[in-house]
Amino acid sequence: MSWLGKILTFLVLVGAVVWAAFTVNVYVTRTNWKVRADNFEKAFRESEANRERERRDYEANREALVRMYKTEQGRADELAKGYDKLREAGTKTDEEYKKLLANYTDSDVQGAILQANVKTIQDELAETRKRNNLLEDERVKLVLAKEAADRAKLTAENDAKLARSIADENAKRIETLTALVTELRQTGGGGGVATVLRSIDKTPAPLPENIRGTVLRDMVGDFVHISLGIDAGLEPGSKLDVYREGGGGKYLGTLTVTKSLYPKEAIAEFKPARPVPITQLRPDELPRKGDTVGQLTLGPTIR
Repeated sequence: MSWLGKILTFLVLVGAVVWAAFTVNVYVTRTNWKVRADNFEKAFRESEANRERERRDYEANREALVRMYKTEQGRADELAKGYDKLREAGTKTDEEYKKLLANYTDSDVQGAILQANVKTIQDELAETRKRNNLLEDERVKLVLAKEAADRAKLTAENDAKLARSIADENAKRIETLTALVTELRQTGGGGGVATVLRSIDKTPAPLPENIRGTVLRDMVGDFVHISLGIDAGLEPGSKLDVYREGGGGKYLGTLTVTKSLYPKEAIAEFKPARPVPITQLRPDELPRKGDTVGQLTLGPTIR
């Protein structure tokens, strides 16, 4: 092959390569344009859809605003009518206020006089209340004093009753002893002594079972006032136990019923459980109001 043929072949080869490069470049460019065109078309459609949606939202908002505007316009019209009415009412109120002000100015002197009268009445009322409070305090004090006097009177009456009962018992004892002494003197101390002793030591009838009472008053001397009497089967000489149930229980001693005997009450002589004179007993060993009186079936087991 000649050199010209080789040169032409080389030129054809170079032209083919250039043509292939241009072809590839055109294909790539066309492919890129297609992708971009598709993307642009998709974006355009989305933009149109968004624009349509925004337009519908705008129309809806516009219609809502129009309705709100009409509503507010109606309210404004009603408020304007109300304002007109209020203005008319205000005008009338101003006129009435002017009249009242004139009346107030005219009645200012009378008001001052009435104020002075009210102050005088208030002062008199305060003084009256003060006197009433003092009188009420005095009345309360008098009521309390009366109640205290009534309690003292009742206590004195009870003390006097108990003292009379004890005095009657002592008088009966004196009469009995006087009669016994007279009988002893008349009999010369012979067989009459046994008769006298039998009259003194006469055994009373047995007491009912489960008999139970209380001490009505604190002990006076050797005697105790109890809530049992003839109705409970007591007789002069009946024996009872007296004990205290509270504080763990305590047996105090025995009671011997005297002749001072009533249907529901009696006076009994106290004999302490501890063999000492009554004057040597402790205060808690003496019968007092509220202690229990009865018969202990098993003996004085409470200590």
